[in-house]
Amino acid sequence: MDQAYFEFRQLNDQSVLENWPEILASECFLLDCEKGDFHLCQRLAQILFSDSARPPAHVSAAQLAEILTPRSREVFLRDLERLRENRTTRTDSHLNLTLNGQVTNFLVVTIPLQIPGLALGICHINYDLMHEYDQRMEDIIQQLKHAQSVNQLILEGSTDYIYQLDLVNNVCTFSPKALDVLPLESPTFSNAMDRILNFIVPEDRKIFLESFTPFLTGKSDYHVAEYRVLTKFGDIMWISCHGKGLHDATGNPVMIAGSLMDVTEKKRTDERMHQMLYYDELTGLKNRHCFEKEMPEFLSRNPNATGSVLCVDIRNFKVFNEIFGHSFANTILKEFARILQLYITDNLGLYRLEGDEFLVHLAESEPAAILDKLTPFQMYLSCPRLIEGHTIYVRARIGVAIYPMHGKTGEELIKNANTALQLHSKSDSQQTVFFRSESTATLNKKYLLETELRKDIDNGMKHFRLVYQPVVEFRNDEPVWHGAEALLRYSNPELPNLTQMELIETLEFSDMIIPVGRWIVEQAIKECARWHKMGLYAYINVNISAQQVSDASLVNHIAACCRAAGLDYRWLVCELTETSLVKNFEIANQFCESLKKMGVGVALDDFGTGYSSFNYLRRLPISQIKVDREYVQYLETEEYHRIILRCLYDLSQTLNLSLCVEGVENLKTVNLLRNMGVPLMQGFYFDRPLEADMFRKEILHHAAKEESPEEKSQTDEQA
Repeated sequence: MDQAYFEFRQLNDQSVLENWPEILASECFLLDCEKGDFHLCQRLAQILFSDSARPPAHVSAAQLAEILTPRSREVFLRDLERLRENRTTRTDSHLNLTLNGQVTNFLVVTIPLQIPGLALGICHINYDLMHEYDQRMEDIIQQLKHAQSVNQLILEGSTDYIYQLDLVNNVCTFSPKALDVLPLESPTFSNAMDRILNFIVPEDRKIFLESFTPFLTGKSDYHVAEYRVLTKFGDIMWISCHGKGLHDATGNPVMIAGSLMDVTEKKRTDERMHQMLYYDELTGLKNRHCFEKEMPEFLSRNPNATGSVLCVDIRNFKVFNEIFGHSFANTILKEFARILQLYITDNLGLYRLEGDEFLVHLAESEPAAILDKLTPFQMYLSCPRLIEGHTIYVRARIGVAIYPMHGKTGEELIKNANTALQLHSKSDSQQTVFFRSESTATLNKKYLLETELRKDIDNGMKHFRLVYQPVVEFRNDEPVWHGAEALLRYSNPELPNLTQMELIETLEFSDMIIPVGRWIVEQAIKECARWHKMGLYAYINVNISAQQVSDASLVNHIAACCRAAGLDYRWLVCELTETSLVKNFEIANQFCESLKKMGVGVALDDFGTGYSSFNYLRRLPISQIKVDREYVQYLETEEYHRIILRCLYDLSQTLNLSLCVEGVENLKTVNLLRNMGVPLMQGFYFDRPLEADMFRKEILHHAAKEESPEEKSQTDEQA
């Protein structure tokens, strides 16, 4: 360019300047910086002064400034001044000038030449493109400003903590809100990974690193994790981290950005929901849902494992609920759960299924080892305990299923353990029953029996009846029917082989003894009232089971039956066994006291078969002792039994109690007892249990003919 201009100066030929637009592919001019004169090429002169007949080839700066817009005029004069003072080697001026009523955009590039005081100017006239360019630039600037405003609102309004981690420089930047919670001095910090790991809870650093590794190794663009961090206040906060990052061409991580969300409250809610779903609220033990979740997982992880599942419940738990109330029963459940946790150690799981039913998962699979494991628990339960001012005995029943022998799934094991539990009977001396292959058949028989019994109870006590065995008293060397013991009998063609023991056990352990027991009381009182109407004043003895003792309304039922039948309370004697007393002593004591206040007699049945019989004589309002047949069986051959009976007779006389001996079956036994002074006897020697109508006929011949209590009272008054 300079060489061409040199040639132009040498030739001093206007034609050369006219050829410059072709040389430079644009309109051009020469500028005399000192004078401020512009030498225009012909094309440029025609463009700038198109309204002149002869466009000028030379114009002053002032002339050019007149056609520029005010803003462009300032730019033009400023750039011209810079060229004059040699403060720049190039100017790029974007100028707007008005041509033919329109604003035209010029890009003017001016370059000082080597010749002092001269500069070459090149003009690019492209109104449409430059205008669009400016417009686009303006739009982009506005969009950037808007995006910046939106971004600022997001940062300030978001509850999340936004982060950007530069992995190349190991620098991290958090949104300002993070400073309110995280232990940071500024939003941007170096040694980023060390600082981040430092405020993550130590136990959760492994979670962070393992979840971050796929991004670091280029296997993923994302990082998602939940972990705990220590806040600046020393609290623990759960956060949910979500981020997306960039990798370079070789797969190395460059940066990652995302957010941290505080999910502490959500975690607490989840924990509460988990607690409600899988844990029993009352006892704190795991629940059935938890067992149904954990047992399959355990068996899946340990396909060759052996062990056992135990169903455990509280004997006669219903008693505590009905007598002492729901709150006290809950206290029993919590106490029972505590004992399970304390005394059955190294278990694989303790669960409360429902009500008073618990489940224990043990690693032991041999019966002997299981029983050894349970020994401390059962021994502790054998002791009486004081709870809320009440002395009670809490007994357990346990059914055991061993895997894989008795089941390979949690459902099978719990079913079979429960089957074993249901096979407990009143006569069981052991608290623990193991499932056997024949258990299901036995349970099916029990289910059939229960079904038939319930049908008959609902059908007006169909197939039930009472028989009466005489209780004999010797008066003036003559046996007189003092009264009778009412005994239950059941005859159902559908159950031809049912034994009396099976009947009673089923009634007691299905709670059907409650309605049946009330029916027995009502029928026995009605029958005794019939004897009295016949002028035969005899007593009626009725057996009361452990469940009946716990029937809170039984005393009122007895009173109502006596009033309805017109029978004085004193002619009724309720017989209680030691079993019913041991299980619920405090309740039994209340029951006996209520009967005593009414005037009903209380007999201690099967006396001498338990360990605490003599203790009950001291602690309970007993009016009669019924000696078990065991002492009579060897009375003729063993002096020991004769001594015991003499002592019992003397004791009864001292305590002002009546004494009745059961199981008398021959005359020799009768004579031995008479010689001891025993007043009342009962047994097959006198008669077997009789049907009601037969008993009425027989009592006419054997009962003492007495005046009624009312007649006797009138006779005494007349005398």
